[in-house]
Amino acid sequence: MDKNKSEIQFFAELLSDTEKQFKQSPVYQKQLNQGKNWNYAVCATPIQRERGIIFGINWGGDDYQPQTQMPTGENIVNYTFIKQSRKNLEQVGLNFKDINFNYTNLCFFRTPRESLLEEEDYRLALPLFERYVRYINPPWLLSIGGKNMKILDKFKLLRDIERHYDQHRRFKGHSAQLWQWNVFSAPHSQAKMTNKARRTIWDKLIVLMNKF
Repeated sequence: MDKNKSEIQFFAELLSDTEKQFKQSPVYQKQLNQGKNWNYAVCATPIQRERGIIFGINWGGDDYQPQTQMPTGENIVNYTFIKQSRKNLEQVGLNFKDINFNYTNLCFFRTPRESLLEEEDYRLALPLFERYVRYINPPWLLSIGGKNMKILDKFKLLRDIERHYDQHRRFKGHSAQLWQWNVFSAPHSQAKMTNKARRTIWDKLIVLMNKF
């Protein structure tokens, strides 16, 4: 069972399974047809059990080799959305010096644009993400952006969904149950909204996440 494996062992096995799933995917065929190297990755930080998970939707980029080693996480502070959300993330206990959290994406397959992914790509990728979550057993998961919640809901994986709106009810974050874990979503840092609206949503999420 995965829970008896070391983090390094688990990472290596999950990476191998990711390669197998990727090579069955529509997006793999697309990159072959276009003569591209998009490939895949599992995570951007070291795998740490019992720590929170931040996740985006999928890895971007147009020319990458497959991931081969567990990352150190030292570059995550340079991610644009991390820079823009850092103060909020620190309020739920994230430490960017020690990297006391996990970062991954819902879909491990890389593409220049998320729109290149099809439903079948997600169907192949979601079991990989679930295995990652189950191994880590996080106190919470936080989606950056709401698209992840739409996909998880489409696959009927969410329960007890609540929406947390800004003062004008134009934008929202979410809280829900994903399998047996608490999952939240915040508006993407590049979403066009006022600082006040963003602050309203984040304040609600911070209170909720700090309960776990």
